[in-house]
Amino acid sequence: MFFYLGFGLQLIGFSSVGLCLFAGLTKGDYGQIELLQLVGGSLLFYVGNYLKVKGSDA
Repeated sequence: MFFYLGFGLQLIGFSSVGLCLFAGLTKGDYGQIELLQLVGGSLLFYVGNYLKVKGSDA
C-alpha cells in the first residue's frame, strides 16, 4: 500500500516541478507561485520516495 502511495506522490511531485520549469521557460522569470511549486513538488517527490522504499521493504 505504501509503495503505491509513494509512487503516486512521486508522480505528483515530478509533474509539479515540470510545470514550474515550463512556466519559467515560457514567462522568462520565476515568481512566488513557481517557487512554491518547485519546493512543494520536490518535497512531495522525496516524501513519496521515502514511502515507496518503506513499502517495498515490508
